[in-house]
Amino acid sequence: MSLVKRLWIAICLIILAAVLSAGIINIRSAQHYLENELKVKNLDNATALALTLSQSASDVVTVDLLLSSQFDLGHYQHIDYLGPDGRLMAHRERTTLPPAVPAWFMRLFPIAPEPGTAVIQHGWTQLGSIQLRSDPSFAYDSLWHSALELAELFLLGGLFVGALGMVYIRRVLQPLQRVVEQAEALAERRYLEIPPPRTREFRLIIEAMNRLAHRTKVLLDDEATRLYKLKTEHEVDARTGFMVGEVFRRNAADEIERESTNPQGLLLLVRIANLEELNREIGRQQADRLIGLMAQQMRQALQAQTGVHYGRLGAAEFGILLPGQGDSAAVLQQLHASLLQVEHSNLVQLSYGATCYEAHSDLFELLSACEQHMAPVDAERLTLLVSGGMQPSHSAREWEQILQVALRKHEFQLALYPVRGRNNSYLHTEAPARLHSSVCGETLVAGAFLPWARRQGLVGQVDLEILAQTLATVERHGHDICINLGYESVCDEGLMQRIIDMMEQSKAQSAQLWFDVGEEIAFEHPQAFARFCERLRPLGCKIGIEHLDHHVGHLARLHGLGLHYIKLSRTLVQDVGHEETAQALLRGLCTIGHTMGMLVIAEGVSQSDDVPLLFDLGLDGVTGSAVV
Repeated sequence: MSLVKRLWIAICLIILAAVLSAGIINIRSAQHYLENELKVKNLDNATALALTLSQSASDVVTVDLLLSSQFDLGHYQHIDYLGPDGRLMAHRERTTLPPAVPAWFMRLFPIAPEPGTAVIQHGWTQLGSIQLRSDPSFAYDSLWHSALELAELFLLGGLFVGALGMVYIRRVLQPLQRVVEQAEALAERRYLEIPPPRTREFRLIIEAMNRLAHRTKVLLDDEATRLYKLKTEHEVDARTGFMVGEVFRRNAADEIERESTNPQGLLLLVRIANLEELNREIGRQQADRLIGLMAQQMRQALQAQTGVHYGRLGAAEFGILLPGQGDSAAVLQQLHASLLQVEHSNLVQLSYGATCYEAHSDLFELLSACEQHMAPVDAERLTLLVSGGMQPSHSAREWEQILQVALRKHEFQLALYPVRGRNNSYLHTEAPARLHSSVCGETLVAGAFLPWARRQGLVGQVDLEILAQTLATVERHGHDICINLGYESVCDEGLMQRIIDMMEQSKAQSAQLWFDVGEEIAFEHPQAFARFCERLRPLGCKIGIEHLDHHVGHLARLHGLGLHYIKLSRTLVQDVGHEETAQALLRGLCTIGHTMGMLVIAEGVSQSDDVPLLFDLGLDGVTGSAVV
């Protein structure tokens, strides 16, 4: 039984007890008052009748006639005429009861006044005595009607007090709902803090729970910061802030092979050809400072580009991967112009090498191509340094036709890949989108058509089409299926509402949907992502972060969103069997994830020998080529 019901029962019992007590006291008072009034009336009537008989009665017959006349004219229960010796000389009695008063009421509140007695005498001679009792019917009627009026007043008062009590209780217990929500959030390992109310008991509870939530968040923040520091020390070059060589190669290979990213792009190498001379001329310390400034200029020059990867491949060599970039000449000109602004740039001899790549290109072959075409700076030849020229596979008009026809003919399909848990158990099925185009006759991955869909404002329609395909697949096969949602689906209110409407029409299937959201969306648009989670969580679907890598240090920010899982980027789990630092990082991420109530899943596991180790480190699931 709920607390509110218990309070209402207690209040009703208290009100009932108060009403009954007040009613009984009031009726008892009226009962005693009426008894006293009847007693006085009996005495007065007996005295008046005795006086009349004393003056008028000369024999028994006359007395009897006077008694009958008085009894018929008045309201008496009985009249007795007693002789001088106490013998009953005449008797009159009425036995009918008032039908308007219930018998139980008369038994519960009896009215029994003392009879009135008076002496009849003639001169100094005593002729007898009169004893009478008035009929209490009218007193019972009065008492009964008073009780009914009192009950009506108490009922109206009780209803009014109950209405006020309802308003007051709702106001007093309003913080209780927040306490319940906070407790449920803690049960789901969402550590929310809410403002404490004025009610002392609720305030103490909420303050205690807020302290627990705050301490947990601090622990999560500290652990995430520690892991990010460990990751940074392991992966980032301290002088430039670029990824170290091996990590850059790993991230670049992942970017090139990943289906969800742009399948084309540019790989650029920048080399300081005279680093040894710089060390001799300006000193090693100044040369290191110069390298750091050059790294800052590279970032500043390419800050308008998205998804750029920077790496320091050697002491004097830098690698830059630009997904989706095809205009190599403009990039080289922009980058070189920016590097010329660095202090002592006139002493630096720069060489550039560039090559374009396509999906599933081999990174080492791309690096070799850049090495072969490495050339020093020459303003006239700067645009000729690129190998493997990249031509768009389709024009903008062709892409528009491909997408429009695909939406009209429902040419989007799902490629199904399992995600396995411990002991080869089934978690869900990843379903990246494919476009089997009837226009170009090709099967296109998401990374190929989504950039063009975004340019033409069709991403929302594409996501809705893929969601419809997913719901149909879930209904057909009964498996949990995971799909990816882009920026528009998460941040656009209108599109989000259409997604919710579609899922509400298929509530049975909605509980089997898993939604992957990219880490850049979750961390760079936190308010929109929080609103997205709040709107979709009641539908029973599961929401998680995919490709988690660069925002490891901010993982604790997700503590209050009720996420169900995180998927770690393949760059974090690759070669985990040979790197103790990577193992420590994964173990710490599992601790944070489990503390926040989330599953931790590894993406892109390609080595079957790594699967048992990943589970030993605490991961809950794996996906990739090593998973069947």
